[in-house]
Amino acid sequence: PGIILYLVLCIFLIHTFILSDTSSSPLARCFMETLPDYTLSLLRKVLGPKLVQKLQDQTQYFLVVVYLVVVLGSWSIMFTFGYSFITKSNHVSNWHKYSGYCVFVICMWSWRKASTTSPGYITARNIHRFDNYPYDDFLFIEKTCPTVGIRKLARSKYDRFTNQHVARFDHFCGWINNAVGEENYRFFLLFLAVHVGMCFYGTVLTWGLFVGEIEDRDLFNAIFFNGKTGVEVKADFWVVTHYMFMKHFWLSGVWILMTSMSVVLFLFLGFHLYIAANGMTTNEFYKWRQVKKWYKREKSRYEKALKEGKKLSTKPSSKGEHGSSNGGMKDLTNDVDVGCIGPINNNTVSEKQEEQKEQTEEEKTVLMDPGPPPVNIYNKGIVENFKEVFFPRSLRPDALNRYAKTRRTDQVLKSDSVNDNTGKAKAT
Repeated sequence: PGIILYLVLCIFLIHTFILSDTSSSPLARCFMETLPDYTLSLLRKVLGPKLVQKLQDQTQYFLVVVYLVVVLGSWSIMFTFGYSFITKSNHVSNWHKYSGYCVFVICMWSWRKASTTSPGYITARNIHRFDNYPYDDFLFIEKTCPTVGIRKLARSKYDRFTNQHVARFDHFCGWINNAVGEENYRFFLLFLAVHVGMCFYGTVLTWGLFVGEIEDRDLFNAIFFNGKTGVEVKADFWVVTHYMFMKHFWLSGVWILMTSMSVVLFLFLGFHLYIAANGMTTNEFYKWRQVKKWYKREKSRYEKALKEGKKLSTKPSSKGEHGSSNGGMKDLTNDVDVGCIGPINNNTVSEKQEEQKEQTEEEKTVLMDPGPPPVNIYNKGIVENFKEVFFPRSLRPDALNRYAKTRRTDQVLKSDSVNDNTGKAKAT
């Protein structure tokens, strides 16, 4: 029962907090939005808004602490119990103890590299180095960032967690407490790949230790006794599993954790490789989901109105006019917080509310053919897309030369301005 309960808990946590979407899963919305909002509201009444705000400022380190506790704790268990198990085992070579140290060092190095490398912060001083993508006049339009006060470059986004404008923004990752953007996305992928390999390696190694002991001691033919009643129990899969779990309790717990996380992290890495191969970021992926939903809805409305003979606009749609027939598309150019699994606190609207909103809009607006499906202009093919990940445009020679040239021009203009002011002062 303990093993089953542990597995059910792991599945529940992974499904609720990692795989589920708050817009479609009431359970995920309850635990990730409703419950936290209610708790904060209650704390503000009890402790006061100022103290709660200070506590909220410190919560950005919560996932980092969880990560370090889980990873370092698991490695401590492996070094303490797993390594002594390896020494006694006839089925696992002792060289795994040395390779384990290497894996541990690489694991911590990849986390450190991903958490400390700049994602590519855009300022008024270096904006020319990051100005490498055209506006698609759809998801990204040319405008000024109201928070930072600089031109909002295509594919960039202001991140409120770091209070910086990030180039080719992907998402903010709480596990590394850093924004993921153009210049550190490659290290984030490395971080994921290393942890997938670490969990898979640990899973296979620990499984080999367990199977080796079962074979050496011939446990499926052994005689077991119930600890409470003293009654003899015939060996089967569950009896042997329970015996191994209780004998190697901590190591078994780490094995279950590694097994589940190897699957989750593998799927998460696969997701990021998929969007990278298609020339998207996490931020853009969820926006394109909205685009497809909008386009399907608008096309269906238009075709339905065409059959019913309703009033239609004869004005053709173009790339920059997709949002003219539906104010909802205008929301795609607005920035929302994006975490590892998508938008955070994005004022989730239920399907029923969305349908009611659509009916109201259908009554008020003159329908227009949305035209051909929108196209992602940043998708240059798998090879070029991955080149942009591993060799960011902002770090290429042309961008660096353009930045250096702009800096020299600014310095010359500044020097001329100083000389002019000095000349006027002397004349006076």
